[in-house]
Amino acid sequence: MAQQADGSRQSPSTPSVSGPPAPPQRPGMSLSSPPPIPAAVKPPGPARLSRSLWLASFVAGIAVVFTGFLGRDAHFERLKGVIQSMVPDGDANSVEGAAAVVFLGSLAMIAVVVAMEVVLLAILFRRRTWPRWALAPLLLLHAVVTVITADYVVAPGNDGVMAMVLLAAQFILAAAGLILLFLPSTTAWLLSGRRA
Repeated sequence: MAQQADGSRQSPSTPSVSGPPAPPQRPGMSLSSPPPIPAAVKPPGPARLSRSLWLASFVAGIAVVFTGFLGRDAHFERLKGVIQSMVPDGDANSVEGAAAVVFLGSLAMIAVVVAMEVVLLAILFRRRTWPRWALAPLLLLHAVVTVITADYVVAPGNDGVMAMVLLAAQFILAAAGLILLFLPSTTAWLLSGRRA
């Protein structure tokens, strides 16, 4: 502080501030903190192709269930004949009930397997690695279900060609899609999601 001639002290004059106030200081740069919004990383080509193959497999499976349900009357008659030949002294209501249970149960098994695959694939494409390991045994179950149900949902002769093609396509497309999920580029993409 400056002293005046009479001995009193004079306070320093504060400079006048003109213009807007300065913005607050920004925090320093850090390499360890993640960005506020994670960058969307596009799946690699094999992962996108795998997703397309799985979707085509789902469509084929749903088509088997849908067309089978629409033609259920013909299947019921065929299965009633098979059951009557196995149990000749069975009453008509029991035979009809057994045919319905066998046929609708077969369609339900196909639908359940497809639904489980849909759920696992949706989780996988949120960049989780474990669903592909769950899809591998599920694909084996898929094969077993295909073999078991083929006798019940596929009509003999030319009438069953379309259902047989759809069942085969469903399994082959799913198997090809699963193989693509284990390629190195897909694995790297899934693992990068865990680090993000």
